Amino acid sequence: MDRSEIEARVLATFDAVAEGYDHPAASWFDRTAQAITDAAALAPGMEVLDLATGTGKVALALAAREPSARVLGIDLSSGMLAQAERKARALGLSNVEFAQASFDDLNYGPRFDLATCSFGVFFVPHMVETLTRFAAQVRPGGRVVLSTFCLGSFSPFNDAFFQLYREFGFETPTPPWISIATQETFSDLFRAAGLPHVRVTEHDFGFDLADEHAWWDIVYNAGYRGMLQRLSEQAAPLFKERHLEAISSLMQQGQRRLDVRVLIAVGNR
Repeated sequence: MDRSEIEARVLATFDAVAEGYDHPAASWFDRTAQAITDAAALAPGMEVLDLATGTGKVALALAAREPSARVLGIDLSSGMLAQAERKARALGLSNVEFAQASFDDLNYGPRFDLATCSFGVFFVPHMVETLTRFAAQVRPGGRVVLSTFCLGSFSPFNDAFFQLYREFGFETPTPPWISIATQETFSDLFRAAGLPHVRVTEHDFGFDLADEHAWWDIVYNAGYRGMLQRLSEQAAPLFKERHLEAISSLMQQGQRRLDVRVLIAVGNR
């Protein structure tokens, strides 16, 4: 699959989930946005670029934390950006704006004091090249802050999902974030992109699931939706039924904790 095909698939998935992406079941997104904001060390007057901004969770948290900062959030998905703009209006934030753009469109030059990207860099096949482009938008002395998932996150619930998906005849490629899912490999990515001074911290944002339907809320309102869209109209309800049965069985065995551990890396330009 080439870059344009990957981009088209990502765009279709996130346009589809835009309205439900802020579902409270996926609480780690908000907690990560606050942790990134804490790590960003904002100062008055900063120029900030938030990449793969989605519904604006990080961009809005940064703009709210430092009212004199100027924040630009970019994303491929017009659906996600519509949600971000709606939330900015509701919060009365005038120091944040949003624009539709891909990572390949980045040509601002070293204009920003800070660039952030939450759970976005692993959607591209050439992460080193992409992070190098992120860093090129930041002035010398500025920072780049990224987040990704830690190895083992979402198991065993996602394992049950992938197993059933294979039974329905689909391939299940290794999730792309796995390649940067340890402090060492995440640090290596930064160093390879020309950011040798990097600090990675791990955060536990896991929680107990109330029932199997709480897990389905996560599946349906996040990146898994792209996989569900490949199921036929006849297969989709059967897949859901069988998957919920498998999750219920896991919970009856005492598996209720959703493991969501997040890595946050701060690299200095």
